[in-house]
Amino acid sequence: MIDWSTLLRKKSFKNGVWMYILQFFNAVVPLLTLPYIVRVLGKDNYGIFSVALNIIIYMQVIVEYGFGMSATRKVALSKNSDLNKLFTAVLFSRIILLAGCCVFSAFYVYIYRYDTERCLSVLILMLCLLGYCFQVNWLFQGLQNMKFISVVNIIARTISVIFVFRFVNNKNDLMLYCFLYSISPLLSGIMSFVLSIIKYRLHLCKIKFSDIISEIKDGFYVFTTQLSAKVFGAIGITFLGIFAPYSEVGAFSAIQKITNIMILAWTPITQVLYPISSKYMSDNFVLGKQFVYKMRRYILPFFVLIAVFVAIFSKFLITLLYGVDYTEYYYWLFPLLIWMIISINNNFLGIQILLGGGFDKEYSKCFQMGVIYTLLFNFLLVYCFHGTGASIAPVLSEAFLGIMLTRSIKNIENKLTC
Repeated sequence: MIDWSTLLRKKSFKNGVWMYILQFFNAVVPLLTLPYIVRVLGKDNYGIFSVALNIIIYMQVIVEYGFGMSATRKVALSKNSDLNKLFTAVLFSRIILLAGCCVFSAFYVYIYRYDTERCLSVLILMLCLLGYCFQVNWLFQGLQNMKFISVVNIIARTISVIFVFRFVNNKNDLMLYCFLYSISPLLSGIMSFVLSIIKYRLHLCKIKFSDIISEIKDGFYVFTTQLSAKVFGAIGITFLGIFAPYSEVGAFSAIQKITNIMILAWTPITQVLYPISSKYMSDNFVLGKQFVYKMRRYILPFFVLIAVFVAIFSKFLITLLYGVDYTEYYYWLFPLLIWMIISINNNFLGIQILLGGGFDKEYSKCFQMGVIYTLLFNFLLVYCFHGTGASIAPVLSEAFLGIMLTRSIKNIENKLTC
């Protein structure tokens, strides 16, 4: 019999509740704003926005680096008594990385200088990166106090959504929408930074440049895998932006958002599970792996059922959300749903087992190979079949990644048992 009083007092349960509140909010908001924006901006302008945001997503990974895992693990496992040093090192590291992104953006704008709307969209959306620079979700996650992450993000997102519905009214409001979209990460970053200072009495302290280098080194393997993960999800739009018209980019991006919203239901699970898995894995790899597999048996079938339900009503769903202009592309959703299921399974293998066990290098190697497959499949399939190819390529790439992760786990287990 479940002891509900004990369960309600557990940090992991409270964190899970707060993260689900946030993810429920993040899932509901796009269901309200996305159909509106897709219709108001039209396929062409939404395609321009999607191409610009796609570039920002790559740079977001660079600014956030691997600190979301590496710094979180330091706080969760060692209960770092000198949080000020870690706090300062992570912030300064991100500022340096942000400067590098600004240089890249200038180069990107120069290349596409004849496409004014794309360039302006990228420059305005750069405000998102400033917000990501100041976010300290890694701290709250490591301390298992995710209430603050949820509250801050909900407030910032609500302000942004209200402004979007109030001021974005026609196709000419593309630049305004880019600015209002940027408000959410910018506000949440600033608020979480200030809140961490007040709540935990943190302050910037004097550190050496070697401390920054050390944090960057510690997060390198996680960074490369997270960049690879973004490539898995975003490279299709990148190649569509090269080979296909903006209207088709907009259609694919809108349909892809459906599976992205569904992934939001998985995100709080992996965030809550990761610190727990890390402790299990650090104690005993075999027992930790058994714990992760047990969690997978309970969780994965739930997402399979959701995917089947969405697939059955896919045509109706896309017409309802986006209008008849998008109905002809409904079949793109089928392979994307399969990708979602394989992706969740790979999270158990890669994040919970390999990263949780401290095997960052092995995890990174798998993803590096995965990137090669992703680039190859997307280039060939998008070039030949445009949006249809972009929807099929992630399934093939994720399947190959799953095979490599499974082999890596078996190799580690064999070495530990020898």
